[in-house]
Amino acid sequence: GKANTNNNTKRANDTASAAGWKLECLLDIGKALQPRLTDKIAKVRNAAILACTSFFSDGAKVVGGGAADSKDLEKMISSIQNALVWIMTNDSSAPNRALVAQIGRVSEETIPYVIERVKDVDVKVREAALDCLRENVNLDDLTEDQRVEILRYGLTKRCPSTHAKAVELLCANWLKSSKFDPIVLLDSLNPVLNEDVCELATEMIINMASKIDCDNSDDVDVELVQKHFGGPEVRSFQQQILKKRSIVQNDESDLSPSLAFFLRVKCNAATNKVETISDVINDIPTLCNLLNSHVDKLIEFNKAEDDEDMNEDERDEFEDAQNFICLQLIHMANASELQEEGSRRHFISIMRSMLSRLATPDDLVDACVKTMALAHDAESHFLQTISEILVDIEDDNSTDHDEKAIVVVRQMRTISILSFVLENIGGKMVGNPILASTLQHLLPAVTSKNAVIREHGVICLSKFCLLSEEDKIMDEFKPLLMQIAGSIEERVEVRAQAMLALCDLSLLHKNMLQLSDESENDESTTFKELLLEMLDHPKQGIAVIAAEVAAKLLLAGCLQHDSTIIAWLLVIFFDASLTEVEDDEDVDGSEVKKVGSPVRLQQLLSIFFPTYSMSSLDANDAIMASVGPLLTIVNSKLEGKKQAKALNQWPIAKMVEYICYNVDLADKKKQEESADETEQSQVDESSQVKEEVQGDHPVEEITKDEETVVEASSTLLASIDIAEFLAEEGASAPTYYNRALAKMLGSASIDVDAEDTTILSRLKSQVAEAEYSTDDGPTVNQIKKLLIVLADVADFAEDERSYSSEDTSGEQEDDDEEEQEEKLDEKSVATDKDMSSDESFTTATFEENIEKENVRLSLGSMKSPRLSMGSMKSAIEHESEEETPLKRVSLGAIN
Repeated sequence: GKANTNNNTKRANDTASAAGWKLECLLDIGKALQPRLTDKIAKVRNAAILACTSFFSDGAKVVGGGAADSKDLEKMISSIQNALVWIMTNDSSAPNRALVAQIGRVSEETIPYVIERVKDVDVKVREAALDCLRENVNLDDLTEDQRVEILRYGLTKRCPSTHAKAVELLCANWLKSSKFDPIVLLDSLNPVLNEDVCELATEMIINMASKIDCDNSDDVDVELVQKHFGGPEVRSFQQQILKKRSIVQNDESDLSPSLAFFLRVKCNAATNKVETISDVINDIPTLCNLLNSHVDKLIEFNKAEDDEDMNEDERDEFEDAQNFICLQLIHMANASELQEEGSRRHFISIMRSMLSRLATPDDLVDACVKTMALAHDAESHFLQTISEILVDIEDDNSTDHDEKAIVVVRQMRTISILSFVLENIGGKMVGNPILASTLQHLLPAVTSKNAVIREHGVICLSKFCLLSEEDKIMDEFKPLLMQIAGSIEERVEVRAQAMLALCDLSLLHKNMLQLSDESENDESTTFKELLLEMLDHPKQGIAVIAAEVAAKLLLAGCLQHDSTIIAWLLVIFFDASLTEVEDDEDVDGSEVKKVGSPVRLQQLLSIFFPTYSMSSLDANDAIMASVGPLLTIVNSKLEGKKQAKALNQWPIAKMVEYICYNVDLADKKKQEESADETEQSQVDESSQVKEEVQGDHPVEEITKDEETVVEASSTLLASIDIAEFLAEEGASAPTYYNRALAKMLGSASIDVDAEDTTILSRLKSQVAEAEYSTDDGPTVNQIKKLLIVLADVADFAEDERSYSSEDTSGEQEDDDEEEQEEKLDEKSVATDKDMSSDESFTTATFEENIEKENVRLSLGSMKSPRLSMGSMKSAIEHESEEETPLKRVSLGAIN
């Protein structure tokens, strides 16, 4: 016995000794591998990841469990696990991320990181993450949100392989753990809150059940799922999914949300709809009775406000579930197509009674109106039914609310019904007398004392106007909308909706924005003034709506080119506070698409500015002219803010640079188009000359003037506006704002030799005045940098005197000008003789030249800063010259 004891002790000591050196080896290996996990070479990191798999094996656990220093090993494994999680999340190599997802140890802490890889940009990483979840994670280990997230990003149509792996996870793991019962699976996904994702999953399951027994299938999804199931499992799969289920339960149990949802999707996805729908619904009267019972149950529940058996969360959950069941039953009726006349009439009567009851929940109104519209065979019949429902609503007093509350409920029900009808009715109903009669039910909501009702009433009125005749809009609705939009006493949200209505109507009817001649009210304001007021509104949502309206109308040509409105759009576009609000909040994707969303506006304006600048020369000039108003608006925004950090919200340097960029981009596009037109005209002229030579018609040589038209660069014009602001308004602006503007002047890249001397003289004069108007040292130093560049430019006043002296003196330059005028007169006489026989050709040529001519270079735009006064004579002869493309000078690095 002692010998056996000694032997056992010796074996234990040997085992402990072996475990000790094995543990030391593992620790040394871990210390050597950890630096390699962060190596700069991807293949080295890949090899280190593979080597780390031994730390998560059962052998490592045995070694660690039998050693005294197992805590050191646990720390080592935890450190390696953290490094692998970092690689899976942040490594630049997709194969490395996929490898970690395959071999990494899955735990409650690492599951969120694996789920995150389902959204990876690389398909191999997504597949590895889905395989990891299928092999190592059970359905019960995931929360409801995690399950929904996996299906939302896994069941994507953009990547078939990712979709196949997600279907494999859904069927081979989740559905199998639910014993192939789709109702149990849907309960774990909560279709009431996650209807879209549950519908995708249900469609995949039904489709898989119909194909899983096929021997030769070309569907990758089916092939992957078939590998996991044998014959009995396949039969069980099909029996549970495809067995007959009905909305009427044999055991008299209540219809659950998951069952109602599954039956509705099954009706929509069925190939043989007639048979499937008959099994599910039985008949329309049965469905209507069941729908009425659930609606009555919901109404009774809403009346019983105090229920001691339920807390607030349970009450909300029960109400949402009952609403969801009612919606699914309505959708089932829609899927049945209501072809039988008796069933159709019965269903319409049920829908009418539900909509006429004020106690019917508002969540069911849209679905009821939509399904009832499909049940009618003509839109006129549908409008007649809606008109009767609106009359019934006026007469319904069945609710327990007081009289004022009943009026509010009645008006909101009327607006909700009419809004859906007006959105979905066809354009053929314009002027329909039945539709016109519904206005009497709408106008009380527009004039209601409740601001919320007025807002929704104006929205509904705008939809009604779209289906009205133009004369009626101009005579009745336009004055009403203008009055609402211009009323100072009205809530700004209601005014914004009226502004949107006027915008929509202006896009259809071009005369909407003109004031009526019969209006004699001195307080009446134009649409432009209303727009400018809302652009400057302190509520960001109102400013965003006004900006979208302005962008639409400017691009559509409904508003004249206005530099002040464009300046406001730039201020809102660059306002950093708007995007910060969206970044701080968890915004749903559907909310971003709605009017009033700052993210939506950012996307629209990012397209608007380049598109608008290229639309016409006048639009491009308006954008260039917006620099001056922009400086003034930003100055007013900075009033009272003493810290320079305020410029982070309105980065004036980036704004001006963005203006110049869009102007230059539009000019470049115009020059390319002009070059193509010039080349084509030269080809046409050469062929015409050959014909005239062959016909013995003398061709007069065209003498080209050496001078060319010089167009001012965007940098030069922006610098003039900045210098003018510093000279005139710099005293009232904050010091840090003046310094930022002066820095832009000091860093402006202006080619003195390429620019026109007259405009350069004007810039020099404005810069000199700006220098004299400020005493701030840094501002003056930056301004002097530009003055040094303009040192050789003549003063603006000297240029004026030189022009006056030229008019009164008999110098040689005046004689040269007279000679040029005589040559021009002779050329015009010769041209008149050649063209006198064809007046139509002369007129057409003149109109064509006027159309092609740059407005910024025309003689009629003498006040435009972009016209070179020194190049007026060459502009006269510009019609007979070959245009020389000019390049704009970039504003430079303004940082």
